[in-house]
Amino acid sequence: GAGMTATTLTYPLDLFRARMAAHRGRESPYDGYLRAAAHVVRSEGAFALFSGLRPTLLGIVPYSGVSFCLFETFKARLKAWHSVETEGDLGVAWRLSAGAVAGLLAQSATYPLDIVRRRMQVHPEIYRHEAHALASILRQEGLRGWYKGLSMNWIKGPVAVGISFTVNDFLRDFVANL
Repeated sequence: GAGMTATTLTYPLDLFRARMAAHRGRESPYDGYLRAAAHVVRSEGAFALFSGLRPTLLGIVPYSGVSFCLFETFKARLKAWHSVETEGDLGVAWRLSAGAVAGLLAQSATYPLDIVRRRMQVHPEIYRHEAHALASILRQEGLRGWYKGLSMNWIKGPVAVGISFTVNDFLRDFVANL
């Protein structure tokens, strides 16, 4: 709920960032956020500010589900392996590692939706809907097309997810002990 609302409200900024990266140059109408917004609304209509939003929202659910499930599973296995009773006894490094691996696996599993989102942001005229985008990319680029750029996400994603999950655990434990 809250994540989807936040994503929807900030989505145009993500759209502008993607188009700025794809259309660099002196004559680009995407050389700043305000100019990009004016150009998109004027040339494509206000709804174009949200082109590619649906695959983003569709990706939130499986990504969150897979990452949380894996994180909790990894922590439970680590607790058993280390013969400790509470998650707090695991230590920060183990929690960070569990979160990082969970994030890496979830990100890898849902990455094709991220590709679709970016393609629909930059080329809304080419793709009719998510299934069309997935099929077109597969037909033209093969399975590798669904995973272009994933290795860069493997560098930043697991660190961010590991920290996020670990901080979440600490805050949850802190609030529970008030």
